Amino acid sequence: MLMRLACGIEYDGTGYHGFQRQAESRGPTIQGTLEVAIGRIGGVATTVYGAGRTDSGVHASGQVIHFDTGDQSRLTPPEWMRAINAVLPDSVAVRWVTAAPEGFHARYSAVSRSYRYTVWNDPAPSPLRARYSYHFARPLAVDAMNEACRFLLGRKDFGAFGRSPEEGNPSRKGKPGPHSSVRTMLEATCWHEHALIFFDLTADAFLTGMVRRIVGTLLRVGQSRMSLDEFVAIVQRAEKTHPGSAAPSRGLCLVRVAYPNGLLQNDLMQPV
Repeated sequence: MLMRLACGIEYDGTGYHGFQRQAESRGPTIQGTLEVAIGRIGGVATTVYGAGRTDSGVHASGQVIHFDTGDQSRLTPPEWMRAINAVLPDSVAVRWVTAAPEGFHARYSAVSRSYRYTVWNDPAPSPLRARYSYHFARPLAVDAMNEACRFLLGRKDFGAFGRSPEEGNPSRKGKPGPHSSVRTMLEATCWHEHALIFFDLTADAFLTGMVRRIVGTLLRVGQSRMSLDEFVAIVQRAEKTHPGSAAPSRGLCLVRVAYPNGLLQNDLMQPV
């Protein structure tokens, strides 16, 4: 009988070609790295499923994965954690492991994902923050960007900021459903601590590139290069052609995946 394990994963995405294993060999991925490590422990090829398909260079402190193992009699969840971490590279770590209930799926059981984008807003760069934040030397109006964030809240078409996984698939043309660009934004705030500016976004799901494109557009608002009315119009029109460009991937981190209350019992599953 198979046992399903859920794990909390933290990783430095620098040098990885995103979470998802690629059909073509473009370089290492987080999913592929985890599958090799877990396969070494269990002795069989194992498929890992993740809650969020982070892009190349994007980090995570709260990614959640699951995998199935038939070796439940040999290793307890804490032993699995220690064993996997012993063979993972330093850039990837398992933070917790727990037995998952029947039917649990890291991606499809999740009710929301939370991302944080970090900007180092100072005339001088910070070498110690360079891997995990975007250095933006020009002054930024945090209050104006936070005001713009209010217009991201709720259920709406976010097509201006990203694409769905099956966009461009002719078989989906004109068909509504899970592959549309409609999402529900539950939280959207911008705040700062001295020179660090944080963009915190929580939604039921995200489009590919959505957070980085939102942040890139908000930065124009923060520079007074885009008015609040212009930003609202971009959100409402949901058209991809607009002045905002995607912010660099190094500033983005998946910080939390939420599940229905009681589905996963683990003390480490706390909001950042």
